[in-house]
Amino acid sequence: MRQALLAPVVVRPDPAEREILLRNLDLLHSFGFEVEDFGGGDLLVREVPDYVEGDEADRMLSEIAGQLLENGGADPASARDGVLHTMACKAAIKGGWKNDPAELEVVARAVMSGQVKYCPHGRPVAIELTRQQLEKQFGRRN
Repeated sequence: MRQALLAPVVVRPDPAEREILLRNLDLLHSFGFEVEDFGGGDLLVREVPDYVEGDEADRMLSEIAGQLLENGGADPASARDGVLHTMACKAAIKGGWKNDPAELEVVARAVMSGQVKYCPHGRPVAIELTRQQLEKQFGRRN
């Protein structure tokens, strides 16, 4: 899902990032970004993924450019996993955020059903403790 920005955002990446982003406009579009060359070293961002705020576009595009430069400058498809990982991390619910209770309930149901087992970084989102392990933590022994 993407959102059109009321006022396009002008970003000025460093020259290497600008070049790799312009070479990968189709990839950016598939991720939810609508970016075009604005001249003078600037890029114009008209749309962003729905979980990205307009003022985060610069930082997000810089991270994507970094992934592309590091993992797939010659072959953008090879960088896709790294870029998707970065985007998944940015879209994930974070501790301390104020979230809608209905949204949290959906996430909790997905975790409890086993549908979601890991965060975008591959860490488990839930652990299982036996009664014995729990009692040991509170200094109780049977």
